[in-house]
Amino acid sequence: MGTFNAIREVSEILKRVLDAGLVNVGATCQVHDLVAQPALGMTLTLTLYEVAEDPSTRNRPDIRVNVGDKVELRRPPASLLLRYLITAWTGNILDDQQLLGRAIQTLYDEAIISGPLLEGTSLLAGDEAITATMIQQTIEDRTHVWRAYEKPYRLSVIYEVRVVKIDSERWRRTAQVRSRNNRHGVLEEAPT
Repeated sequence: MGTFNAIREVSEILKRVLDAGLVNVGATCQVHDLVAQPALGMTLTLTLYEVAEDPSTRNRPDIRVNVGDKVELRRPPASLLLRYLITAWTGNILDDQQLLGRAIQTLYDEAIISGPLLEGTSLLAGDEAITATMIQQTIEDRTHVWRAYEKPYRLSVIYEVRVVKIDSERWRRTAQVRSRNNRHGVLEEAPT
């Protein structure tokens, strides 16, 4: 599972995936905050603009972990959704459209990112997988994103990456198992 570096690592993973897909068109991807104007010229920016908790994973029970003869209860990891704005900055509208098309094709082909693509991150250790999905927003919603950056609207696409997990460091309770009874298919443990 992921450490607190998981958000940064996902941005780096997406950049690597997009860079590999953009090689054929002579472009590169930059992780960018859109505060300054990116350099023009076959450049695609990847901007993380929102981090949210995944609502489908809220209020999960503690995870039971057997450590020797003890049972430890741990909080489940925080599960996040990351939303990215992907924008082309070539200086030519037709080239912008070509770069966006290539980015969409790349993320469609690599919609589930796992295994070797997670190399060098904490996500690899937990045998995780993340998914990148284009989300549909109205032009008004996209305009709000651009207005937040105080930039004029540009043609862009928005991707949601889920589920990014960050492990909890809090362990709740420890119990030592003295005996186990299996009555009628129900396992009972007697804590110490």
